[in-house]
Amino acid sequence: MILSRNISFATALVLTAVTAAGLGYYAGVAHVPETRTTPPASTPQAELDASAFPGPFPGALVRVVDGDTFKARVQIWFGQEVTTSVRVRGFDAPEIKGKCAEESKAAQEATKMLREILASGPVTLHNIGPDKYFGRVVASVQVKLSDGRETDVAQMMIAAGLGRPYNGGTRGGWCEKVAGR
Repeated sequence: MILSRNISFATALVLTAVTAAGLGYYAGVAHVPETRTTPPASTPQAELDASAFPGPFPGALVRVVDGDTFKARVQIWFGQEVTTSVRVRGFDAPEIKGKCAEESKAAQEATKMLREILASGPVTLHNIGPDKYFGRVVASVQVKLSDGRETDVAQMMIAAGLGRPYNGGTRGGWCEKVAGR
């Protein structure tokens, strides 16, 4: 099977899993687990999404889109890579097309900071799941710094004041928050 670099990361992972399952079936060793059409009521959707592909998956920065999203080349299997958009799990950054000039300015600062963080060392994606926009995934992202420490990108952005914690749901506005800095 030839995987195009332009298909989404989640699609490539699903295709890989289906292919592996199919090979197991034809080899006579497949076990078909019980399927569940709805998740258990006690399991939050974010937890289900995070457990889909735990990783780690090494990635290489292609470009930064905004303060919480970037494009990456991700190695999904030996010699197989896909390029996909990644939204960093765990924080929200101001929008470039913000509702006020202060938000747009803060978004430019966040974009610059994310670019610097991701360029500072090797990037690893964990807990990869689907995002609300087709063709983009949401993932926990770590970067290995020059001193050898792996650090969480979301926590770095929050600590720098260029993002706020976010785990889904409704997001508040940024204009009041950035105007008071």
